[in-house]
Amino acid sequence: MRPREALERLMQGNSRYVEGNLTHRDRVHAGRRAELAAGQAPFATVLGCADSRTSPAHIFDAGLGELFVCRNAGNLVDEVTLGSIEYAASHTGCTLLMVMGHNRCGAAGAAVAAARDPGAFESHNIDDIVRRMLPAVLATRREGAGDPEWIDATARQNVLLVARQVVQRSSLLQDMVEAGDFMIASGFYDLETGRVELLASDPP
Repeated sequence: MRPREALERLMQGNSRYVEGNLTHRDRVHAGRRAELAAGQAPFATVLGCADSRTSPAHIFDAGLGELFVCRNAGNLVDEVTLGSIEYAASHTGCTLLMVMGHNRCGAAGAAVAAARDPGAFESHNIDDIVRRMLPAVLATRREGAGDPEWIDATARQNVLLVARQVVQRSSLLQDMVEAGDFMIASGFYDLETGRVELLASDPP
């Protein structure tokens, strides 16, 4: 599947999810499990937030073996996550990465709270998440902006920054993108409507 076809398939799945016309139940049966036991060939990778309300398989109406999913708080990229994305691209035939954030993100909220109160501390591990999201927080700071607006703006900006980091930090993926064999897209999920807004694709 070519990258553009993979993106179209992903977004068609989201449209079915929004409309309530789900089909993935037809692709999670015992026969499908047996078929996949010998190997996998996902058409897309999704780097998403660990938030329990943002399961990619549901959001994109995907069955078993169709999505390669990496999730953590704030949909951030580190060495392990980047290696996982590279593996999907180079070993499973996956031609698309969707970096997906969402509104009312708790990780973005923690980062905004830290910007308002730099002395606050919860744990070293949570602070590491906050530190990684601070560039998005600072890029979206506006006078008079309330926390809900700032949090959503941070989450959106963070998606674009992470997508850019993937390309900048992976020569393997950069080469695949330049050859037209791989695409990186950015999406923003709305918790209320269920719709994924496409923000960008193929970041510099």
